[in-house]
Amino acid sequence: MAWVFFVFGAVLVTVIALYAVGRATGEMAGQRPPAVYELPAAVDWIADRLPDEVTARISYDEVTRILTWHLDWFTSVGVSSEHGEELGGENVLHEGSVAVEDAAVDAVVAKSVAAGEQIDAVDVVCVLDLQMAYLRKIGAVGTVVEQNSAHPPEGVVD
Repeated sequence: MAWVFFVFGAVLVTVIALYAVGRATGEMAGQRPPAVYELPAAVDWIADRLPDEVTARISYDEVTRILTWHLDWFTSVGVSSEHGEELGGENVLHEGSVAVEDAAVDAVVAKSVAAGEQIDAVDVVCVLDLQMAYLRKIGAVGTVVEQNSAHPPEGVVD
């Protein structure tokens, strides 16, 4: 008689385990995997795709500095997060905010000038365009959003 309870218990535990695993798998299948940005990989990807005219003027170190300044700008306008964090609450300046690329170029060029770098603005634009392509490729950014107001806050569109 004890073996009946043992078999019933084993079947019950197996059914519960299969249900739990199936439910968790189903929930995870509907979620997008997190985008993980690795600076060395981004530098390599971007440097390989820069036009020859730009690569003749800037080095890997300068590409790295430009990308770092761009990431700093993302943080300053509230559209970046640490690994595993969702944007929202205190991390976002405005609900649904997005980064405006022209403001990013201006900020990076200003950082370049302040650091005493001799990086041409055209080179910054090329690097940042490829940076945005890389971020779209890894799934870190979405599509462009239409501007809703005539005068959005600097660097952010509502």
